[in-house]
Amino acid sequence: MTPLRFRDWLPPSVVIGVVLALACAVDARAQTPPAGRPPAVPAGAGCAPDATSGFGSKQWQLERVSDSHWKLSGQVEVECERVKIFADEVEIFTDTNRLVARGNVVFSSPLARVSAESAEFDTETLTGVFTQASGIMTLGPKADRSLFAGQDPDVYFFGDSIERLSERQYRLTNGAFTTCVQPTPRWELVSGRATINVDDYAVLKNTVLKVKGVPVMYLPYAYYPLKDGQRATGFLLPTYGTSTIRGQAISNAFFLAMGRSQDATFFHDWFTRAGQGVGGEYRYIASSGSEGSVRSYLFNQQALRFTSSGGTASSQPATRSFEITGNVNQTIGTHMRARAQVDYFSSLITQQLFQQNVFAASRRQRLISGSWSGAWGPYSLASSFQRNELLELTGGSLVYGGAPRVSANIAPVRILGLPIYGAMQSEVSNSTFLSRSATGREEDLGLLRIEATPSLRIPLSRWPFLTLNSSAAWRNTFYSESLDLQGRRSTDPIGRHYLDLRTEITGPTFSRVWDFGDGTGGIQRLKHVIEPFGSIQRVTGMDNRTRIVQLYDVRDYVVQGTTAMTYGITNRVLVRPRPRPDQQTTNTRESLSVSVQQTYYTQKQASQFDFTYVSASRLSKPGNFSPLAISARAIPAEKVSATSRLEYDISTGTPISVGIQGAVSALKGLNLSADLSRTLRQRLTNGTAIYDSIVRLEGRVVLRSMQGNYSITRDLTRGFSVQQSLGWSYNAQCCGLAVDYQTFNYPELANLFPVSADRRIQFTFILAGLGTFQNFFGTGGMR
Repeated sequence: MTPLRFRDWLPPSVVIGVVLALACAVDARAQTPPAGRPPAVPAGAGCAPDATSGFGSKQWQLERVSDSHWKLSGQVEVECERVKIFADEVEIFTDTNRLVARGNVVFSSPLARVSAESAEFDTETLTGVFTQASGIMTLGPKADRSLFAGQDPDVYFFGDSIERLSERQYRLTNGAFTTCVQPTPRWELVSGRATINVDDYAVLKNTVLKVKGVPVMYLPYAYYPLKDGQRATGFLLPTYGTSTIRGQAISNAFFLAMGRSQDATFFHDWFTRAGQGVGGEYRYIASSGSEGSVRSYLFNQQALRFTSSGGTASSQPATRSFEITGNVNQTIGTHMRARAQVDYFSSLITQQLFQQNVFAASRRQRLISGSWSGAWGPYSLASSFQRNELLELTGGSLVYGGAPRVSANIAPVRILGLPIYGAMQSEVSNSTFLSRSATGREEDLGLLRIEATPSLRIPLSRWPFLTLNSSAAWRNTFYSESLDLQGRRSTDPIGRHYLDLRTEITGPTFSRVWDFGDGTGGIQRLKHVIEPFGSIQRVTGMDNRTRIVQLYDVRDYVVQGTTAMTYGITNRVLVRPRPRPDQQTTNTRESLSVSVQQTYYTQKQASQFDFTYVSASRLSKPGNFSPLAISARAIPAEKVSATSRLEYDISTGTPISVGIQGAVSALKGLNLSADLSRTLRQRLTNGTAIYDSIVRLEGRVVLRSMQGNYSITRDLTRGFSVQQSLGWSYNAQCCGLAVDYQTFNYPELANLFPVSADRRIQFTFILAGLGTFQNFFGTGGMR
């Protein structure tokens, strides 16, 4: 749930158009002119007076009121280097360094045009005030034009007065600004008083956000950034929402730009029914390959009370929970790297009730890990710490990992110039395995594990149509504990040694090409490739697997004294589309690939411990054959794709697992995707198979200024929708609105929580040039 950052901040914002025009204009310092001549403007001030009259227009009249008072009337025009000043009347008081302009006062610059009833300022201190001023200013190329519906990115502003307090500070009184240049703006921020610090920030007091002239939000105090860059410190626009469980919700965030390579965001969420939460996120990029982000959140959930449709009252006690997530990657010199990752939450119930992303809500695993690694040529050394915890809704958990785990390896190197490559892998691991019950009882099943594996690899063939490789690895493993004959843990150490011999073959490959030349079809060339493959593996030694403490490492489940033969065939169809008239040639792509694979074992027990097949452990009983695996991938067009995998139990004639994914983006502005998974959960004694079937559909459509999103995750086995979300957003010329609606069901929490479903809706306002964000728990679909 990464939040949205500041889009292009108004650089410098809204009223700064007035500031730039005034700053340039008032550099024209008045001096006492010669008799009979109008007051000239010094050349160093950046203005270029007409050589004859001193002004760019002759449609004016000059009146010398006194030696220090000059008055010009008519179509008075002063032309500076980048600014033009127009007025019906201009008075210059040389003794007090004061210039007054009245009537249709206009300041025009390349980026802004300001109109006022009058303007008065001190030509010595360059301070002054515009009264009844309004203007328009372009945001320039730094603005995101998509937020303005493709129109010119402009801002409009007005105020009773605009004061220049110092070189970099200005004050707007009883004014407003908007990016909607329309008679009745779609939105505007109206402020009683705003203090603007050029290229830094603006502080607004007694501010009201109006939409089509209707007040919708009052802010007694507001802080907005005005920096030219795309990242600037300031408050983000709030988001609003409501849900069955949380009640009314408002989320606020403050973004802190800490330089070009680091920033922080601070969050606050207030839920009328559920409580309040605060959090923060810090991100940095130190150099190439050195970056990180850390995000934390504290949620004070108040006691929840609900009344069912039948009138039954129930409650949920108040709790306090927290979550912290982060990833850090840091290079150390030229050969070493350090990594750290944390994904930890204190309450599984909070995750499932409040997270709006279906994957985050269904997550039951929390992780803390860190590692250091270094590589010097073929030699590498690494040390890591990892702690995984799998939580259960009943309160129990299973902790596993390594603390610490140290490995030293030698990558394959050629031996004596022969076509033989040697390698070495070694590892010392203090394996963690801790079982916790809901009552608080703990059982520590961890042990020390040491392993060393030298290996040799011999490439026997490198022909284009036939690849043949053989390898041999001598695996030696030491365990500090073992199992006795009754399966009980014993402090007696045990060793395991076996030779792993493997030969892999791909080919011979057969292919045929059809060249359609200059035909009228959409395919210029088609190629069909038939690629058989296979391998034979022999694991020597006596099978002492029943005495090995099997934790979570797949290597601990190897069945010794087994020969396994894998065989399969892959069919590929490659096509080269016919180039369009504006193309010289096109690239060949794989349009279809279908692969069939199976393994034969001399030891039946090995069929349930071959993790090449994801459903091997779900076989009805051990056998000499693995599941039959069929994989397919189809890309009939550049923007249409589908993949599938089926694993089939040949002993019972039933599928064990099926997975299908597809995506379509062939139509302009329309993207569709689907995902179906069906996995065998258990097989009853009468042979009936019970499956877990989940389908997920998602679609997104973009039509000019509007876009919509719909997704659904449905449990086909139990017949209910886990989650549905509908999102819609609209960006007009200067503003936009995003709405997310979501329903979430909690069948697994029926005995733990009084509400079985939650309905959520969230609103986000988008103002051109200003940023928005997600709250910590995310949104249903749009972002």
